[in-house]
Amino acid sequence: MPAGFPPRFVSVDTARRSQGFHNVIGVVVDCMPRTRSAGSSFVATLTIKDTDFGPGNDTWKGLKIKYFNDDEHRIPDVKVNDVILLRRLRVRQFHGSLTGVVGNTDNVSWAVFRQQDGPGSLGMPVYSPGSKALSVEEQTYANTLVESIVHFSSTASVTSSTRRKGQAESSSTPSESRQQAKALPKDKFSLIKDLSAHTFADLAVHVIKMYYQDDRVHLYVTDYTVNKLLFDYGDKPDKENEAEADDTFGFLTRPTREKRVWQGPRGRMTLQVTLWDPHSYYARENVTEDANILLRNVHVKADRTNGLLEGVMHTDKKYPEKVDVRIIEGDRQNDPRIVEFMTRKHEYWRQNRTNKRKLAEDFGDGDDGKPKKNSKQRRKELQRQKKQQEQRKQQQQAKSLQREEGQTEIPSTMNKSNRPNPYTFYLAVQAKDPARGCRKISEILPNESHNISLPDNVQYRLPFQCVKYRSNVRVVDYFPPNIADFAVPYIPDWSRAYSSDDEDNITSETPGVRWQWRFCLLVEDAQILPGQPRERIKLFVSGSDAEFLLKLDASE
Repeated sequence: MPAGFPPRFVSVDTARRSQGFHNVIGVVVDCMPRTRSAGSSFVATLTIKDTDFGPGNDTWKGLKIKYFNDDEHRIPDVKVNDVILLRRLRVRQFHGSLTGVVGNTDNVSWAVFRQQDGPGSLGMPVYSPGSKALSVEEQTYANTLVESIVHFSSTASVTSSTRRKGQAESSSTPSESRQQAKALPKDKFSLIKDLSAHTFADLAVHVIKMYYQDDRVHLYVTDYTVNKLLFDYGDKPDKENEAEADDTFGFLTRPTREKRVWQGPRGRMTLQVTLWDPHSYYARENVTEDANILLRNVHVKADRTNGLLEGVMHTDKKYPEKVDVRIIEGDRQNDPRIVEFMTRKHEYWRQNRTNKRKLAEDFGDGDDGKPKKNSKQRRKELQRQKKQQEQRKQQQQAKSLQREEGQTEIPSTMNKSNRPNPYTFYLAVQAKDPARGCRKISEILPNESHNISLPDNVQYRLPFQCVKYRSNVRVVDYFPPNIADFAVPYIPDWSRAYSSDDEDNITSETPGVRWQWRFCLLVEDAQILPGQPRERIKLFVSGSDAEFLLKLDASE
């Protein structure tokens, strides 16, 4: 048994002797498959222990758990020798004995640890939907239990395996030996430089960029090795790369312009990976740009248009709740593959200022080796910019000398040459779907698609429709009136430890508190001709939509 429990956890023996809510981690020593209960729910029955779980153990001395839920995918799918973590498990009297009972409305998060597929695989636990990431202490304790199970299993089987060894060697044929070798689990860990289409791989990567699209999350990741089948972010010279973030009309703020310029490694090092639920849900809540993560069972395929490699992580059909995305924590730092990955990353950015293009060749299989920059062109560009600045300065000095004595200077806002750009009123706003055409609010509100005909020629106007529009508007009012109240605190469902009546008492000190945007904007058409009515509409903005609009994360 491990030496110490994680913080706020108790032993299984303590939990089975006292009623109330407990956090426990134990080994499944007995279980029954999920079945229909007498009511509308599914139910799974399991028994866990954290001591004496080896061969010949007394399963009845463990903690028995009954897990009920209307959705069978929310019930942990366990088998004997799995390690399961349960938070806020309620132990109460059930059929005359103390039993851990999880009802359909209980918020009990869980994680299931299983023996790794092979000595080189990246074993990850299966989490309940919406479950928060585990602490280092919790992972370490659970992995220690898994290792204890492996030790007990190998000890129990050594005698019987020795007894059958001679018979197995004499009876097996070469073909049978090959079949047995094929049946062994395959180590799927791979470097990006070794990826090919129509394969599955485990990756340790650095997140360069991420964005959301409906229920998907797109990650641009790298492990700082080169694959010639990836998009080349270094093909264009610096002048063209800067043109991608050109802001002639003043639409973008400086931070936004800098963000649009590629911030990742040059060359063919970056793989795009698309995440679907539940992987995307976990990534939204836990993964940020510049994070180091583990991706398990990534499906690598070739894009149909350009043939370049891309990755995708779909929902596991057998275990729909299984999440294969994890943050690289401290307990992974001893893995030699993680150490090598971190070394490559640090070495790349340490030398990045000297010669970016050369590093793209040194950290992998190499590329065409064409220089990306031309020092002569850079000098000419700097000279041109300096000359333009001097010309503007001379023009301003000449204009000031032409003013008569005592004549006041015309404000720059009235000077035609220095008239402020009208687009600066919405510098921070960037359209999410630029391919969609703009429509005025005066066209959106009276849209004929809201009118339908019911049987007997009854005309009816729908109160709302789920339709996406793109419009050019200006903000005329907002709510709440205090901008500081645009961000509100909330407690995720998986970490609720109180009733919904206490929501007004949430503060920044409340355990598990998070902040999200939630506000309303009153907008009208940006350009209204004389005589036209001022049609206005309320926009309720929250969550990821607000983050995209403001380019800021919500905080207190």
